[in-house]
Amino acid sequence: MNFDSSTTIATHIGNKLALLPLPLVLLPGGIQRIKIFESKHLALIKEAAKGNGFVLSLFKPDLPHKSSLWGVQVKVIDFEFDDHFLVVDIQAEDLVCLTEISQSAEGMLFANVAPKAHWESRQITSDMKILVKQLRAIFHKHPNLKRLYRKTYFNDPNWVCARFIEVLPLSLNEKEKCILEYRLDQIEAFLNTIILGPTIKS
Repeated sequence: MNFDSSTTIATHIGNKLALLPLPLVLLPGGIQRIKIFESKHLALIKEAAKGNGFVLSLFKPDLPHKSSLWGVQVKVIDFEFDDHFLVVDIQAEDLVCLTEISQSAEGMLFANVAPKAHWESRQITSDMKILVKQLRAIFHKHPNLKRLYRKTYFNDPNWVCARFIEVLPLSLNEKEKCILEYRLDQIEAFLNTIILGPTIKS
């Protein structure tokens, strides 16, 4: 990928990382601002500050520990205090598979992590230029995105498609299906259909 990805999957403690299930989807290269107020989550941020980050997984109320079996390794890139909250900016780096999820006495979750394949890499095509134009418009319309993303990578198809999956008003199940079941060309066709509408061929 063209965008910065300086992380490596953690190798300490048998690839075990702290885990935070939340009802949101974040993909490699994505940045999200979250509020931390529970003591166990404050401990998670302290653990992440040791250098290996933590894993953000998808909140699944019907699964053990309410966590999906995949997630994204993230690093803390900024934080500030706001009233009684710790506001943390996190940046996603690598998709990972999760196994052996466990809970500490303090309530923190941990999981063993292993790399998970993501979409293939390729160059921007002429067909994707419409998506790039639309994503630029979204960033221009929403100053909070411009504040979070000090660097943008509109020339990278993975980055462009990932940002659309994050910001579009799709259900979490739909977003998860895009990530786990679709190839990059299928994602591109899906996004074009949403933005342009279905194409009728004669």
